[in-house]
Amino acid sequence: MSSVTLTLLGRENCHLCEQAEPLVDEVVAQFANVSVTKASVDDRADWRELYSDKIPVVLIEDDAHSQWHVDPLALTEALRSAGGLLSRDKPE
Repeated sequence: MSSVTLTLLGRENCHLCEQAEPLVDEVVAQFANVSVTKASVDDRADWRELYSDKIPVVLIEDDAHSQWHVDPLALTEALRSAGGLLSRDKPE
C-alpha cells in the first residue's frame, strides 16, 4: 500500500492555523495510509515566497490543496483522489 503525504504549513500565533490543525488531524485519522507533517511556512524560502500570506496551507504530495481554511469534506475527497485509503476501505 503506497503512502500519501500531507503537509500542513502555518506559523505560530496564527489563529487560522490553530483552527485548521484539529480539522486536518481529524480527517487524516480516518485514513490508513496518509502521513501528516506540520511545518512552518518560514522553514523554506520557496514556501515563504509562495504561501506566506495564505496560511494555513494544505499540501498533498507537495501540491497545494487549500489555503486559509480547511474544508474537511473537500480534504477527504482530495486525499482519496491522491490514493488515500479510508481505514474502513483498507484491504485485510
